[in-house]
Amino acid sequence: MTRPARVLMVCSGNICRSPAMHYLAGREWADAAEVRSAGTWAELGMDATREIRRAARERAGLEMPRHRPTQLDSALLAQSDLVLVATRQHVRWIEQSEGALPPHVFVLKEAVALAQRAPAPAGGTAAGRLAAAAAALHDERLRDPAPLTGLDDPWSHPQEVFDRVMDEIVEAIDALGAWAGV
Repeated sequence: MTRPARVLMVCSGNICRSPAMHYLAGREWADAAEVRSAGTWAELGMDATREIRRAARERAGLEMPRHRPTQLDSALLAQSDLVLVATRQHVRWIEQSEGALPPHVFVLKEAVALAQRAPAPAGGTAAGRLAAAAAALHDERLRDPAPLTGLDDPWSHPQEVFDRVMDEIVEAIDALGAWAGV
């Protein structure tokens, strides 16, 4: 049996975007993925914001569990088959931290744009295809890069911004899951 793909979601504080990405992908991709999240400047000791919890519940029917922010580090990156980040600033943080951008790191919306034209990843199981997704996306990025369009940071904005960002996350997770056959 194939092990679940290890997927890491990244934003800044690990209290808004990446937890929403984490728990939604965990629900949608089920046994095919072991999903975690972290922040480049994790708000340790906090929980996911009530605004993102509300958006997740109302926009995706997702009840997020208690969340403990995690600081992104080299070990988390190395343990992951696929890393999806919220913005190009997170890409830059990883590049600076690691000395270069690992080939399995993508901005979430960049990954969706690449998946729209990349061949579906190979694999006999949903977990295998999801684990192979980074290689397929990387090959497509080398062939024809996609814009690094990011998710707005909803922190300190009205609920409507959280709702819009959650809608974008739902659309992206659905698109990537469909492309990978998850």
